[in-house]
Amino acid sequence: MSIVTPTKRILSKNLVPRYELSWRTECDEKFSKSSTWISEIRPRILKRDNYTCKYCGYRSEKGMHVAHIDGNPKNNRDENLEVICPMCHMITHTGLWCAVFGVVDLYTGSKYSQNDIIRITRQMRKEGEKDDEIIRYLGLKMPMSWRQDLEYLSRLHGFVSSRRPLGRRAKPLLSEEEQQRRISLRERW
Repeated sequence: MSIVTPTKRILSKNLVPRYELSWRTECDEKFSKSSTWISEIRPRILKRDNYTCKYCGYRSEKGMHVAHIDGNPKNNRDENLEVICPMCHMITHTGLWCAVFGVVDLYTGSKYSQNDIIRITRQMRKEGEKDDEIIRYLGLKMPMSWRQDLEYLSRLHGFVSSRRPLGRRAKPLLSEEEQQRRISLRERW
C-alpha cells in the first residue's frame, strides 16, 4: 500500500454526518424523475459547478449528484442546489445510508477531517485496499450507532463502506405534512 496523504487543500464545504432517515415525499420522487429535473435543472447545476463535488473536490462527468443545500427537496432554486459526489452525499444523509441501507459506519474519532476521509477512502479503494485497511489507516476509532441528533452526528466521522446496501428496500417516503414538520424543526437538530 502506498502512503496516502490528502491532496492540496481544496476550498471545500465542511462535511459532517447529518440528516434524517427520510426527507422526500412521493411527489418529490416523481419530480426527481421528471424531464424538468433530468433535462433542465440537474444538467444546468452540474455544468455550473464544473461536475465537481463541493465537499471533497472530486470531479467526474458521470455519476455526480445534485443536492438541496437546505435539505428541502421542493426548493429547486439554483442557489439552493450544489454538486456532490455519491460518497459525500451518503455522509449528508447518514440516516438513510446507516440505518436503512447499512452502508455507512460511524466512528468517534479519526486522524483526518470528514472531507479527507472521503478523499483518502476513494484513493485507497482505487489502489485495491479493503475496508479494514482503510479504516486502520484513517485511524477511525470506536464504532457508534446512528441517531437523529445533529449535535451527536457532528462529533462523529462517517465511513462509506464497500458493502452492498441491505436488501432492495425502497427509500422511506414522508407525507407532505410530515415533511413540512421536519423542515420546520431542522434548525433545532
